[in-house]
Amino acid sequence: GFFLCKKIIQSKNCIIFVIIDLVIKMNKEQFENVLSIAMSTGADFAEIYYEEHQAKNYCFNDSKLDTIKTSNTKGLGIRIIKGDEYFYSSTNNLNYDNLCETAKKLAENISNSTKKINIKLKDLKISKPVIRIPHNQFPVSKKKEILNNADTLIRERYKEITQATLSFKEEEKEFIIANTEGTYIKSGNTYTRFSGIVYTQKDDVKEDDFIAYGEGKGYEFLENFNVEEKMLETAASAVEKLSAEDFKGGELPVIIAPGFGAVIFHEACGHGLEATSVAPKLSIFSELKDQKIGSKKVTLIDDGTIENMWGSSIIDDEGNIPQKNILIENGILKNYLVDKIGSIKMGVPATGCGRRESYEYAPTSRMSNTYLAPGTDKIEDMISSIKLGVYCKKFSGGTVNPATGDFNFAVDKAYLIEKGKITKHLKGVTLIGNGKDILNNVEMVSDDLILSDGYCGSKSGLIPVTIGQPTIKISKILVGGKE
Repeated sequence: GFFLCKKIIQSKNCIIFVIIDLVIKMNKEQFENVLSIAMSTGADFAEIYYEEHQAKNYCFNDSKLDTIKTSNTKGLGIRIIKGDEYFYSSTNNLNYDNLCETAKKLAENISNSTKKINIKLKDLKISKPVIRIPHNQFPVSKKKEILNNADTLIRERYKEITQATLSFKEEEKEFIIANTEGTYIKSGNTYTRFSGIVYTQKDDVKEDDFIAYGEGKGYEFLENFNVEEKMLETAASAVEKLSAEDFKGGELPVIIAPGFGAVIFHEACGHGLEATSVAPKLSIFSELKDQKIGSKKVTLIDDGTIENMWGSSIIDDEGNIPQKNILIENGILKNYLVDKIGSIKMGVPATGCGRRESYEYAPTSRMSNTYLAPGTDKIEDMISSIKLGVYCKKFSGGTVNPATGDFNFAVDKAYLIEKGKITKHLKGVTLIGNGKDILNNVEMVSDDLILSDGYCGSKSGLIPVTIGQPTIKISKILVGGKE
């Protein structure tokens, strides 16, 4: 049988998780046999997802490389579909007899009556990203040097810093998908990400600021990201927050900076355009295709094909090629994000967006790289058009109800706009509104599109996603403050 033996080795500055792997990989015939068992009681479709995942995190804390954490996992998930229902089971016991028994028990959800099925797969197709600087070819000494130099630089520059934590995160995932349509494909993803958080204090006031950047690449991602420069900006922002002022709030025009500000669109309408919500009519956008849902300034795109982008993949987690999906075009709802189950329920083709965190989850429709398309408006015109409003430079998080579209987002960094000029730094600002309203209130869109990486949690787990937008002006939205 298969088992994982986890051994923890501890040293002064390092904790390493070593996972001893005793798995023998399945061959094509075994995949075919397990699929045949899964189909034996009358399923319409069966799928196997086999995954190997490695992750490593280098954490630089208290001005030293504090920990290195490594994990390795393997597992397999089996899904069967009958009509518009699916049944899913996952295991890390990859003994062949256990997998046959797992498929048999899964098939019993449909019927106890069996018949012999003979599934045949195509020849294995291998499709993986090209990585120029793999994780294991970028020396640990170099990683430590980069983190140490940035930490030293910001501490020397800003005496208000009380603590700083910097890290590199590395992930590599390989997977095989085999299904009863003949698909037999091996693919994978590589992710590398830097993150840093700076804590500051002045008298009794404490603040912090955070930066993160990642790509679907190896350490060549540093060609597009200067760690020292970005950490200096983050430290300066954390210091500036110490003098921020309270704000009363009210219904006001708002300008949202490019990049991570798009979290509003991701949450307030992006999830509502996924088949997971659309098919069962749980979304406010479920029956609005080809109808106007926003201003003409709004064109929202989800593109899983952007090479090496954080949310991209060569093959989605259902074995399909990702697509560039125009969800909203000039304010008109054009498409939804559709996985296989959504395709069955909605009677439309899948759009290459079936994604999952790991083998423990069945895939569902998920966003990849979602962004608001650039416009032609000028930022200076946006600012000069506002007598009293708020410039939202950075968000920290929020909540949304996909059934109603109501949201509440905390603004991590904001400034007052007075008589066409950006003035004082504000604190305690929130944006409160509704997804449909904000789409219709997009008044101006500039051409300075920035994409930002992050993680999205939903029914199929936590996955890497990209969000983005240019600078935009919202004509009115409820801005919450201290009073």
